[in-house]
Amino acid sequence: MKTPSLQKIQPRTPTADLFGRKEEKPLLWLYILLAVLILIFLILLLPIGIKASGAENLKLVLCIGFLKFRLYPQKPKKKKQKKSTKPAQKPKAEEKEESRNILKEKGLEWIVETVQKVANLAVGVLKDFFKRIIVKEFMLSIRVATGNAADTAVKYGYCCSAVYPAVGLITGTVKCESYGVDITPDFDENAESKIDFLLNIKIRLIWLVVLVIKHGLKGIQLLLDLKK
Repeated sequence: MKTPSLQKIQPRTPTADLFGRKEEKPLLWLYILLAVLILIFLILLLPIGIKASGAENLKLVLCIGFLKFRLYPQKPKKKKQKKSTKPAQKPKAEEKEESRNILKEKGLEWIVETVQKVANLAVGVLKDFFKRIIVKEFMLSIRVATGNAADTAVKYGYCCSAVYPAVGLITGTVKCESYGVDITPDFDENAESKIDFLLNIKIRLIWLVVLVIKHGLKGIQLLLDLKK
């Protein structure tokens, strides 16, 4: 009897479709898509924060993760020196960068009204937005002085009746880790009103995307009303 002969099994070669294209490795595109989704998710988890301080010397800093960008005041751009055949002149002394004095431009009443408008934003469409914000630190100090004792007392009462409820509304809506408010009158004839504040807020990028999708144009319209 003849014994059956053993045949060698050759490895399977990639087959081709009707158009002559070779079959790709299965699930490769799924791995690529999964990696992209994981990367996007990690980016969305990055915290975004804004640090603001000083009403007379306003400073704004944008923080994205570990990166910091100064929004205001902006760094002065260096002017390129043009080559000329004239003898070089001595450089003039650098002018100091003047910072914007909001208190003198807008007045104390405008600042108080702005605090009230910010508090009112927590009600309505942007309520969810304020719930996602984390206030790391908020300090507000106001010194009321007009040079006249009667006017100072009136403005001091106005500031207290407006600022304290507004701050209470904000701290009741937003998660605050540290905050404090101090309003004092100064009856000296030569004294001037002064305001100083420190604000450090943070929110994750993923919540911004969710809130923009959820509220859309309504939230933008409210923000534009504040800028008028």
